[in-house]
Amino acid sequence: MTKRKDGVEGIDDGALKKRITSEKSDGRPWSELPMDLLGDISRKLNLVDHLAFGGVCRSWRMSALASERDVIASQPPLVVLPSISADKVLSLYNIFEENTYQIELPTFASKDCCGLSSGYLVFQDRKGQDELWLINPITRHELKFPTPPTNISHATITSPTTPSDSSIVALSKDFVHLLFYRPGDDIWTIYKTPDPKCFYADIIVFKGQVYVLTCNGKIWNLRLQSDASLTLFAVCDNPVRCSTILRRFSFQYRPNVFLVASDDELMMVNFRVFTRPKIFKVDLETRKGVVTNSLGDKALFIADMSRALISNPTKWGGRNNCIYALDYYLDPIYVLSLEGKILQTLKDTGSSSCRKCTFYSSYWYFPNKCFHVDFLNEN
Repeated sequence: MTKRKDGVEGIDDGALKKRITSEKSDGRPWSELPMDLLGDISRKLNLVDHLAFGGVCRSWRMSALASERDVIASQPPLVVLPSISADKVLSLYNIFEENTYQIELPTFASKDCCGLSSGYLVFQDRKGQDELWLINPITRHELKFPTPPTNISHATITSPTTPSDSSIVALSKDFVHLLFYRPGDDIWTIYKTPDPKCFYADIIVFKGQVYVLTCNGKIWNLRLQSDASLTLFAVCDNPVRCSTILRRFSFQYRPNVFLVASDDELMMVNFRVFTRPKIFKVDLETRKGVVTNSLGDKALFIADMSRALISNPTKWGGRNNCIYALDYYLDPIYVLSLEGKILQTLKDTGSSSCRKCTFYSSYWYFPNKCFHVDFLNEN
């Protein structure tokens, strides 16, 4: 208590501020907010805000970690935007909210992204000198593998925990060779295409097995034991046409067939923009591809480097039973029906000028795949 000049006792400014603060917050620091409240807050944040939330203090970080799987799993597919100048900032565009997030990573200058697997971006040194570098932009976890003997594409890992128990499988950039590296190997193993007249097209890990697709609609099973083998698994009767793309003033093969999977279904898709796609569900017992005309409550998200079958995109304001096409030549993103008709044209991400200047295409990033890993089963 203090005495004013007129002799009336009062409260000094410091005590008044302290009382106001105490009345508003009971004197509790932000770091001591109840964990239940912190959990409710963290689960309502978008991806980047959730990452920032976990960096405030220890208690907030513990809350963010506790809800991390739920938050990341609830995120929609994001578009990775190429950048002309930035070498440390990865831009991710949310097509449903029309927001762009920026995540700072260790520098990836002089590196090209050559794959996306279980939430990891796979980067290869343009000069082929450095190790293959994998980083999850959300969890920041990194993996490294020996330098491959050639430029690669569609790289896929079989286990993202540590390099000691993970193999990596990839296609050469010209799609002529299949490459893989296993724990304990001294060098990469290379397989030519089983049919010299046919290119490789895609790789996927499904139900503990590695499947490789060739452009004639044949699916092969790659076994990675000590006596590795590539054997025919299934056939989708389909006359497949392969397209080319003009990049860096030279024609490069570009497959328009690929494999996608949900938790319980493996599919082969023959897709070209504005034409009716052909979708085959692979029967694992008969080893045949069966034509399907419906995706049910799922939607296909397609780009050159990445694609996925996503359940119930209506929860983000999207559509079911359709295709979200992110194509090298297309400025907007088209939502297409399974008959190839345009249902919706989404806002241009602003990446078209980057694509035209740098010859690098945008691609989908799937946050929900960060903790969804199909570990290799060698039995």
